[in-house]
Amino acid sequence: MAYVKDEITSKWSHDMRDAPFGAIMLGHDERTYGKNGIDWVKYDPEYECGGDALDGQCPHIAKKSESLLPPERKKRLINVAIASYRDPLCPVTLFNMFTKAKNPSDIRVYVLQQNDPEVDVNCLDKYCEMMQEKALKADDPCPFAENVNIHHIHAKDAYGPAYARGLISADLSNAHDEGKLIPQDYCLSMDSHMDFEPEFDAKLIDMWNLSKNEYAVLSTYVASTEQLGVNLNGINEVPHLCMVVFTSSVRVHATKCARGLTKPKLTNAVWGAGLSFSKCHAELKVPVDIHTPHIFDGEEFNRAARFWTHGYDIYTPHRVYVLHNYKDSQSRAGHSGWMSNKDTTSSTDSSVRLNSLIDVRTFSDNMKVEEVKRFKRSRYGLGDRRSLDQLIDFSGIDLRHRRVSIDGKNRCGNIQWVPFEEHPKGVNFIPKFDANEDPIDFPDVTSVWYEKSLVKIEVKKTAKPSVSNVLVQNNQKDPTEIAVVHEPIVVSSAQKHGVLHAGKGYNAESILGKNLRVDSRILMEPARLLGRQHGITHLPLFVQFFSFLLVVGVISSVVITRGTGRGARRKKNLIARNGNEKLV
Repeated sequence: MAYVKDEITSKWSHDMRDAPFGAIMLGHDERTYGKNGIDWVKYDPEYECGGDALDGQCPHIAKKSESLLPPERKKRLINVAIASYRDPLCPVTLFNMFTKAKNPSDIRVYVLQQNDPEVDVNCLDKYCEMMQEKALKADDPCPFAENVNIHHIHAKDAYGPAYARGLISADLSNAHDEGKLIPQDYCLSMDSHMDFEPEFDAKLIDMWNLSKNEYAVLSTYVASTEQLGVNLNGINEVPHLCMVVFTSSVRVHATKCARGLTKPKLTNAVWGAGLSFSKCHAELKVPVDIHTPHIFDGEEFNRAARFWTHGYDIYTPHRVYVLHNYKDSQSRAGHSGWMSNKDTTSSTDSSVRLNSLIDVRTFSDNMKVEEVKRFKRSRYGLGDRRSLDQLIDFSGIDLRHRRVSIDGKNRCGNIQWVPFEEHPKGVNFIPKFDANEDPIDFPDVTSVWYEKSLVKIEVKKTAKPSVSNVLVQNNQKDPTEIAVVHEPIVVSSAQKHGVLHAGKGYNAESILGKNLRVDSRILMEPARLLGRQHGITHLPLFVQFFSFLLVVGVISSVVITRGTGRGARRKKNLIARNGNEKLV
């Protein structure tokens, strides 16, 4: 891109006329990324698709988005999740939100308030005082107060931002169970010291729609409130996340920037907790891991990995509508006081947990291999729409060797979307987990966790186990329990070796033992072989066809070769010696 000099300010900048869709800053790390991996590049939104939509290379988008709403709902709400730690700016955030929204009645707020009630300001009470001072509604002393849910915990019980956001995730999940929140609502997660552009709510939705991706998550480290109402540098400059650094875990690092973007830009799966906007099915499927107290580093990229493997894509917002009050929030005393509650052992365990999920080596690993396998498929584990290997290739981050680049290519610029198969039950399907946070449902045939080789195994009760349908028998504790082939599914290599984890009501160790033995016949057509009927007519059609060809081939061979064997040669020799006399 060409540089131009402003004749008035004498400052050099890029000629944006040469980049009609915007430009992206790659950085200056020539040592890691080479000369082609630094400076600015033009943004090419068409490249993200990776091919024609007819080839299935473009993101999934609902053709009739409104059809995804349940009949009783005519519109989508915006559910806002806020984690607040002794923050006097929390009520200001609520005030800014409801007074600047285009549709404030459509906003629902879930605040985790970590306060000392004897010392700190109550977020909702102070908000009501501010609304009364403005006298926005004479007949309502505290407008929209019924839209705010406050979850109180004492400041001494605060265990860090990840733990706090985990509690809010649980509140959102409970709201979904109660029917107050639906997967097709919008969810906004942010800090408790924010300000907003006018009509930010409608603008966020419009911006999300520009991604043309039902699985889009808009996320970044938002700009400072000092830039409220400002078109930064006159070319809509926005922060852009695409880099990490390895500490005790993986920390989002070195925010880049983008200029003049015409739509949200696909990122290499780097997510920031300061701003996250998506459909609520993303929040419900990928809740913040509540089992990570006393942690700071590692929370963001860990959740990014979970989002991405669940099929979600992280986008940099191309406009700034939500802003962060860095100055007042970070200068106030006690804004990080939760660290005084920190427990070193618990913090280490949390780091190990986060790192184990994404295969990052740790110096203190107290999770066994089987525990990690189980964890990866649990409520707070990875998704099964894309694999961890795919994430490493896409993000360019060498997680397993703790290197910021796996191949020396800078992925802050133009990258291509990675296709995946949607869950057969649709985007609104929210998986269920048991009390141990293990999956209840068997994985579907599109799951990347498994290989298409074996079959679904279902435990049934029978008075007299039949040898014909007991395909798996290995150290069964209950003689009336039999593992019956029910329908074809996909099963992982780990399951083949006795690590089958089927969820509630299933126990691979007790039913199947350590080794999974399956009759080779089930690889042909399980449903037919399980019945009591036998004979060629009950074999699969292709087996019947080839059996018929085999029989025909044998008969034809006999007919064709008749008269060419040893007996025929003996007869010929006798005729040669004795003439044409009849042999008896």
